[in-house]
Amino acid sequence: MMRFNGVMRFSARALAIAAIAGATLFSGRAGAQAQISRRAEPKTPFSVSDLAKLKWLEGSWAGTSVGERPMYARYHFANDSTIDITYYGDSTFTRQSGGGRVYLSVGRVYYTFGPGRWGASHIADDGIFLVPQVSAQNTFGWKQESPDSWTSTMRSGVSGHDRVIVYQMRRISP
Repeated sequence: MMRFNGVMRFSARALAIAAIAGATLFSGRAGAQAQISRRAEPKTPFSVSDLAKLKWLEGSWAGTSVGERPMYARYHFANDSTIDITYYGDSTFTRQSGGGRVYLSVGRVYYTFGPGRWGASHIADDGIFLVPQVSAQNTFGWKQESPDSWTSTMRSGVSGHDRVIVYQMRRISP
């Protein structure tokens, strides 16, 4: 799979292999869609007590990373199964630039941002690890370092060219 000007392009060989595999393994379209869904779905079941382990995320945060623009975000537990995230383009938290959500649904924890969706594969008292599911190709790991700091690590890459971006997040007083 290659990426040109933001558009995914598949090689003819990859498409042929996928077509043959699809025709061989699945008798119909519904079967193929179910298989794709099962493959991308994290298998670990979670509950509201698991999402509560992330209470340390609640608050306003400023993030810095070498060679990257600063990041500003506010995390808020809307209820016991949803964390609303608002992203800002400035350090005064007045210019909203986007939003996301971490939520529990039918025993799974998801993170959404724009058209992308990630599923949690691991949640502990000090962090969460998310894998791509829909319109996403990178993984995320959020790890608490102290009550007022944590790291956000994003890994992405194609064909063995790994790119890692680590943001050092620090709590901003309200």
